Amino acid sequence: MLEGVARDHTSAVIHLADDWLMSLIDAETGQRGYALTGAETFLQPYLAVKDTIAEKTDNLIRLTQDPGAKDLLKTLAPVVNEKMAELAFVVELRRAGDAKAVAARVSEGQGKRLMDQIRSGMASFAVIEQDLLATHNKEFEAGMGTLFLLIAGTSLLALLFAFSFAYFVLRETQFRLRTSALAESERQLTVQENLTEQLSVTLRSIGDAVLTTDAEGRVTLLNPLAETLTGWSQDQAVGRQVDDVFVIINQDTRLPVAIPVREVLAKGTIQGLANHTVLLARNGSGECPIADSCAPIRDSRGAVIGSVLVFRDVSREYADQLALRNNAAIIQAILDTVPDGILTVVAADGRIVTANPAARAIFGFGAREMEGLGMAQILPGLDWGRTKEGAKFPVEMATSEMWLDGELHLTCIVRDISARREIESGLEKSHEELRVVSAELKRAAEAKSTFLANMSHELRTPLNSINGFSEVLSDETFGPLNPKQRKYVANVLTSGKHLLLLINQILDVARIESGKMTLQRTTVSLNSLLSEILELVSDMVDKKGLQLSVEGIDELPDLHIDELKIKQVVYNLLSNAVKFTPNGGNIGLRAKKTARNVEVFVWDTGVGIADENMEKIFEGFFRVDTPYSRVTEGTGLGLPLSRKMVELHGGKLTVESRGLGLGTSVKFTLPFEPAEKS
Repeated sequence: MLEGVARDHTSAVIHLADDWLMSLIDAETGQRGYALTGAETFLQPYLAVKDTIAEKTDNLIRLTQDPGAKDLLKTLAPVVNEKMAELAFVVELRRAGDAKAVAARVSEGQGKRLMDQIRSGMASFAVIEQDLLATHNKEFEAGMGTLFLLIAGTSLLALLFAFSFAYFVLRETQFRLRTSALAESERQLTVQENLTEQLSVTLRSIGDAVLTTDAEGRVTLLNPLAETLTGWSQDQAVGRQVDDVFVIINQDTRLPVAIPVREVLAKGTIQGLANHTVLLARNGSGECPIADSCAPIRDSRGAVIGSVLVFRDVSREYADQLALRNNAAIIQAILDTVPDGILTVVAADGRIVTANPAARAIFGFGAREMEGLGMAQILPGLDWGRTKEGAKFPVEMATSEMWLDGELHLTCIVRDISARREIESGLEKSHEELRVVSAELKRAAEAKSTFLANMSHELRTPLNSINGFSEVLSDETFGPLNPKQRKYVANVLTSGKHLLLLINQILDVARIESGKMTLQRTTVSLNSLLSEILELVSDMVDKKGLQLSVEGIDELPDLHIDELKIKQVVYNLLSNAVKFTPNGGNIGLRAKKTARNVEVFVWDTGVGIADENMEKIFEGFFRVDTPYSRVTEGTGLGLPLSRKMVELHGGKLTVESRGLGLGTSVKFTLPFEPAEKS
């Protein structure tokens, strides 16, 4: 029947319109993704429709049977073409790498306004086609009734000619007709239910909020997203005036904004909101910036019977636009503040397009004077440049490629290295002078080492004789001495031993500094070594009435060390503690094993060290100026020599003191494994 064909045709048109709108929405979404990321994969939906959308639009116009729907589609056709042109323009800007132009174009809102018009128009188109489908369904049902009456009349005429036969035929015909009508009604109901379900699914899944009204501006429908944004449920909103449900204000002034529904119902034209509009949810439960458009809903005769309002939350879009503007501002700030000159140059002809302030300052040009110049005018060579006045100077330059508006450009970073060249020249001269000084120092060090070796030998030989004979005299081997003689001999022996110690320490320091001192490592019991040195200083401790504290030496492992040198270190530290601690004070030795080494602490309650002298104590021949330093012997080499010997073993020696009169603590470590340089 013709009514059934018309009904199926209208249903097919509705499906085609849905596919058409979704392909356009997908194209816009893909273009947005490409504009933000530059990834070509986002452009697939756009590329799929850019050359076919006009043909599909014409096909829809040709297929629709409603004059109002045709007029609506003809009105939308140029809007669709303009929208596709806008998408293509933004894509080309992004391909050229001009993110700033993309951000500016998007922020203008032209693409959004066009898409809002298209969505609103297609919503109106869908309503018209649904009304037309309902009309076809009614016509189909009426046609079936007419057919039934016709067949019944024909059957009555046949009854005059063959009553018996016609009676049975009539019953069979009536049964078949009733069955056919019932089946057709069921099929229509199924189609209607399917269409209703499709419309419901479309409204639920569409990315925009949809609100429809009747001719008096009363709400007739809200999709789920519209419920979320307005704070009104479908049941709560239906029948209310749209002004109660859809409340909008200006984002800047916070004043109410007129809803476009009234004007759409009065004029029958598509309307949109201005930018910076905020939707207020019900009962102050929230707000969000929106973009919207409103289109009329027409019946099959073209009369306005309602409106459809399509809107969406543009918070993310505003944030993206703000991010683009901020990024552009950051890039511009960097270009304006970096000390290097940055030029944008057309690769084909070397023409300068842009120059930052640093570039203009380097080459002596004013604002915009460099734009349009050829690179050869300011950079005749790869390693030197020329100012506006013709002065030459050395430069350093790096380049990279980029595409703008389909044309290859170069980004050139230029740096004036005149100052660096002067510094390099000065450094070369300084290096030469340092080489001369280094050679002199090396010769002086070698002469010093030779002198010290010779002098130590020459001095130690007579000193050994002096000390030996002094000991013989002190022991009264050749006869008794009177008290005065005994005192003089003791002074000679003490001075000789002190001088010999000084010579030996000076020689050790010289050997360490020249790298000629080597360690004679053996496996040594650290417990025995410390005990031996403690026994050696016990007489000095007793003479001053000091209290000696010893901790942890019984739990120490054997170490692979130079026994004589570590003995010298421990003796130096303990003898210093005794020397600089007043009578009746306290000194101590504490040792412990850690995961990697052995730590030895020597502490006292003596005169301490001032903060300003903490670094000086490791300088050769330095002695802290205290009453005890004036009456005690010492060379000032014991502590620096001890540190160097510990470091030769791969350890570390440190000194701590809270200040004068507050004592001193010296800590040194010895690793379990020997140092590589030994």
